Amino acid sequence: MHTRRLSHILPLLTLLLVVPIGVSSFGTDPAHAAVDVIGDDEQDAFVGSGSLLLPPQIATDWRRSAASCPGCRWRSVVQCEMTTAGSCRGPARLCGVDGFWLRVYLTGPDGVERDLGAACFGPSGPVRRDVAEALMADEVRALVPPLRTWRQPAGQVLPHLPVVFGVTQSESALQRRFDLIDLPIELTASPRWIWDFGGTTLHTVSAGRPWPDQTIDRTFRRSGDVRVAVKAVWAATYTVAGVGPLEVVEPVTQDADVTVPVGQARAVLVR
Repeated sequence: MHTRRLSHILPLLTLLLVVPIGVSSFGTDPAHAAVDVIGDDEQDAFVGSGSLLLPPQIATDWRRSAASCPGCRWRSVVQCEMTTAGSCRGPARLCGVDGFWLRVYLTGPDGVERDLGAACFGPSGPVRRDVAEALMADEVRALVPPLRTWRQPAGQVLPHLPVVFGVTQSESALQRRFDLIDLPIELTASPRWIWDFGGTTLHTVSAGRPWPDQTIDRTFRRSGDVRVAVKAVWAATYTVAGVGPLEVVEPVTQDADVTVPVGQARAVLVR
């Protein structure tokens, strides 16, 4: 079917090149696969390449393959437009006035084109995985608590005595369910922390414990102000209508630091 009636939305689509993600079930190296999507006013509604997140009307096995196939090419054909009240029948009637009933075809690295089935899509067509994950990163930033540090002792410390550190964040993973571009998402974000004690780095999944059960401590050898920095790294995974877990390629990070005043130890003569 020709798609000239889509000319009112297709000029909004521009060619995008991004770093692909995922591991293709067809065996493509994800590190060298380009991802793009364009509007094709002459033949197909949308054509592109890279991983896709497809709605649950598509069979689960096909959705799983499309979600982890950065080397794949795909196209979609309009089978029904809601131009009039009776123009679509069956499940296509549920697409709404701004939606399209598209049939999606996927070509793997083996060169074989496969018919994945048809489903409702919004005005921008099939959802690219990289675009969805950029929006998910915003959801993670809104979900995680602020990064704040604590230490024992809280005031001035003495050299050669351990100082205990920690953060107020929880070690437990955070979860959230929401709809993203008409797709049901279940998101999980798990933290880890990287401490920088001015030359010494510690990677840990512990938020820290107070003395005497401390898990993060540092002994300073010289007096003066010492800057201690910590970075929280939130790695996120998600499922889309039962497909997954899929990994968000770019973690969300937070940074905080604290200045520790290290005093001078003085010898005291005791009789």
